Amino acid sequence: MKFITIVAIVISALIQNGWSCRTIEELDECAYSFDILTNTGIPIPKNDQEVQDLCDKTQSGLKCLSDDAKECAKGSVKAVLVKVITDLANGINQRCADSGERAEFAKHVQCFHDESKAAPIRNCVNRHIVMMERVSNLDKPLRLGGACCGSHYYRKCLIDSIQQSCGGDSADYFNEVIDAAIGQNMELMCKDLSDTDKCEAKYDSTTLTELKTIMESSEPIQSNQYKTLIPIIVKMLREA
Repeated sequence: MKFITIVAIVISALIQNGWSCRTIEELDECAYSFDILTNTGIPIPKNDQEVQDLCDKTQSGLKCLSDDAKECAKGSVKAVLVKVITDLANGINQRCADSGERAEFAKHVQCFHDESKAAPIRNCVNRHIVMMERVSNLDKPLRLGGACCGSHYYRKCLIDSIQQSCGGDSADYFNEVIDAAIGQNMELMCKDLSDTDKCEAKYDSTTLTELKTIMESSEPIQSNQYKTLIPIIVKMLREA
């Protein structure tokens, strides 16, 4: 779960220029291939071998996205994309290579086996997709800010839900993982909208209220057009 969370947060901030050689559906599958919350074909790891299997899937999925960025990104976005995905891959490789880190991940992900505990967390993921669909239809000057601010509220939804379902230790663990993986890059990409306080102070208030309402609803989402955020981001990139 932590890996797809990181990818979603980072890529949703990359609203710059266009990229993509693969089809939208292919890129969607790249990200979906390691999303243990929404992809029911991937088991929640119960032991070290299953964590290693998830590591392999994650590394493969990130390579798919990285290869596409290297081959197909254009303009200034290429360097940003390659740096962000490389940073993610390096951080994940380090954690996956460390048996202690794998054991820590396995410990904190166990509560996701309980559907009643996983459902609120999954709802955050689904609502983020709905929210980003809305962002993709905003006026262009509002899209980058909407993606950044929306991602901060998505992260808040995730961490709050994990704390309620799995406890404070697990919430602190996943929060630290996200910080280590993307904190610096989020500061770089979102600049004046790098946290919720700055969004409240500087982003369009009407739009922010609308996005927060989507994110904060507890009503379950029945279905989304796509499996992950990637197709929505590609759509915005192509229209930039």
